[in-house]
Amino acid sequence: MDLSSLPEWARRNIEERLERPPLETVRSFLGAYFNDADSFEEVRAHLRRLAQSNIRSHQEDLYALDAVIADPPTGSNVLNHLVAWDANWVLDDPSDASSLEFLREVAQMLREVIAEAPPSAERWRSWPIAR
Repeated sequence: MDLSSLPEWARRNIEERLERPPLETVRSFLGAYFNDADSFEEVRAHLRRLAQSNIRSHQEDLYALDAVIADPPTGSNVLNHLVAWDANWVLDDPSDASSLEFLREVAQMLREVIAEAPPSAERWRSWPIAR
């Protein structure tokens, strides 16, 4: 996508999204969708409703989740903090290993929601987009 052809406000928005650290994107995603949810199914249903018209944010969130899973933060309990505080989710085992497994399950759910989205849903051809 040639960003130079976009209006300044749209170009700036996309550039900000591209520069955002994956951990920050995951933190926002978990807080937005899991914080008040009672179950994975509740989150899945909400994401599916959104995916009927647009999956761009889902693609961005999945990219960030995959990046965090592939290269987890090195600090002690960072992943546990993501799950316990940002997602407001209680795990039986509050370790970073269990939190990483939780993130894998979230990524898989998001992958499935994206795959089920109708062809008419707005989407990025790929994320991150080339500048």
